[in-house]
Amino acid sequence: MSNQQNFRPRILLVSVGMYGQKYLAEATRQDVGGDVAGVVDVAENLAEKFPVIAEKNIPVYASLQSFFEKDRADLAVISSPIHLHTAMVLECLKNGAHVLCEKPLCLTQEETLRLASAAKEANRFLALGWQLNYDRAVLALKRDILSGRFGRPLRMRCVHAMRRGRNYYARSGWAGRITVDGVEVLDSPFMNACAHHFQLMTFLLGDTMEKAAALAQVTGELYRGNPDVENYDIAALRFTTATGVPVCYYTAHPLKTKNLGQEGLAEFEHGTLTWGKGKPFLVKTDTGEEINYGMDGNTPLMQKLYDAVQCVKDGAAPLCGAEAGLSHLNAVRMAQALPVGKIDPAHVVWIEEGEDRFPCVTGLEEVFLRSAEKWALPGEIGLSL
Repeated sequence: MSNQQNFRPRILLVSVGMYGQKYLAEATRQDVGGDVAGVVDVAENLAEKFPVIAEKNIPVYASLQSFFEKDRADLAVISSPIHLHTAMVLECLKNGAHVLCEKPLCLTQEETLRLASAAKEANRFLALGWQLNYDRAVLALKRDILSGRFGRPLRMRCVHAMRRGRNYYARSGWAGRITVDGVEVLDSPFMNACAHHFQLMTFLLGDTMEKAAALAQVTGELYRGNPDVENYDIAALRFTTATGVPVCYYTAHPLKTKNLGQEGLAEFEHGTLTWGKGKPFLVKTDTGEEINYGMDGNTPLMQKLYDAVQCVKDGAAPLCGAEAGLSHLNAVRMAQALPVGKIDPAHVVWIEEGEDRFPCVTGLEEVFLRSAEKWALPGEIGLSL
């Protein structure tokens, strides 16, 4: 074997307490093509929570600086809170590491471009953790869209909502917040937990494999159903891309159903794309042909880690870089500028389940499904919450 084939990148895992524990589990349970050099996390007694850290003799550091003073990494995987991403990305790049950062990267277009530029100057890649951008079905579908196989895109929509309650918002100091200590976080279902399928739509509409479609304008209805949340937690949004394609998205947390969607539909000149939970990405063309690209989930959730490690070895870069997340970021900023309506407390029912408590806005599921069917905002078809 060549030295390149034998090369095993050293992987630094930054913040493993929440989503980052998925990276820790994958990198210690499977051979991901590289080795964990260390973990950076401020939590005390981390090895007690994750015994594999002690079992694998993985050193734990309280800061990036303390790690880089003693060691080096070829790839840093960052899963810290959003408002910490920028400083951490820059520190890792400065110390020679490629970066895989969980989504979203940051909160402004200027900051995104700054980080992309810093990666370029360091001759390192900056990849984002939008896992659907690594899905082999999605990539095959996008290649066919770009080839013009289905003609011009006409419109897209998706319903993607997940119930979240007291425990979800209590897990961190930034959940559901607009700012933390004067720093923006803009946390909402559209920003965070239910962002993937909106970003997927913009990614599919991007004019290259690396880019997502630019957005020109938005109309929408935002509401706060959970009175304990600072930001909105219900959103019905209709964006228009720079090329004139309407993109509708319906997402929320205070609903009775644990998961509403995902249910996606895209119309092209010569075909219709559907996808959803437990369903394949399927295109039916106007000639009667059916093209099944496979299901979301056929590609492993952590494929992004394997791809990043392989790119370190190959001297390449994952397709999902900073430009892939720009449209979602701009959409978040555009939506945040909309007014937030109040839900009548009489329309909110609280339910207990296990050791959790959930606010549920009465009739929210029906409002979303009827609105999506009409490609409309609720108020446009006489529905209200």
